[in-house]
Amino acid sequence: MDIRNEKQEIRMKMADIRSRIPEADRLEQSLAASRLAEQEVLGPLRELRGGRLNVFSYMSFRDEPVTNYLLNQCIQKGDRLLAPRVASKDFMALHEIHGEADLVSGYWGIREPSDSASIWPVSRYCEIDLVIVPGLAFDLNGGRIGFGAGYYDRFVKQLTDACGNQRHTVMASLAFKESIVPVIPMEKHDFRLDMLFTVSGTLYMKESSETWLWTGLQNKKE
Repeated sequence: MDIRNEKQEIRMKMADIRSRIPEADRLEQSLAASRLAEQEVLGPLRELRGGRLNVFSYMSFRDEPVTNYLLNQCIQKGDRLLAPRVASKDFMALHEIHGEADLVSGYWGIREPSDSASIWPVSRYCEIDLVIVPGLAFDLNGGRIGFGAGYYDRFVKQLTDACGNQRHTVMASLAFKESIVPVIPMEKHDFRLDMLFTVSGTLYMKESSETWLWTGLQNKKE
């Protein structure tokens, strides 16, 4: 089977599975995963980076893992939050936000920063410490399938072009336990995640290039 058709089959199957997760369960998993992410990763990462973090995250929509809990924790800890605003069918711009008051209903009804929110230029992408990426399905090698629009693939390319070998941005996702599958087929342009935040704790990806991060976080726990 062609890899694109295979990915589309997985996309449709996992969208159906996710839609069947009861709302109470989705909220419970999101809250538990966010608390563990703060305890196991964000807290130690602030120590490794020497202070506040620059966190770029999607704004959850419909039956996606809820990002509110994690982002509210970031606000309480003094982190800088960035959120996407769809600028065109090929590009999403990053804007700094300070809370829910800075968000409006945007493309497809997804919450996004108002046009008055300060834009975060591509030239500063290397300053981003952590990206919370949306997705429908994940595997334990860092594979991910989204809805197929390609916004985050293009973002990661811009990030890589801007930073080169100096990139130390951590790529992560909030994931329901039902969304983890054995294998995600990957194409050349697809990027891999470094970790998944789940109800069972943080899962570090086997193919992550950020081995220094895993070692550093483990040392912080000990």
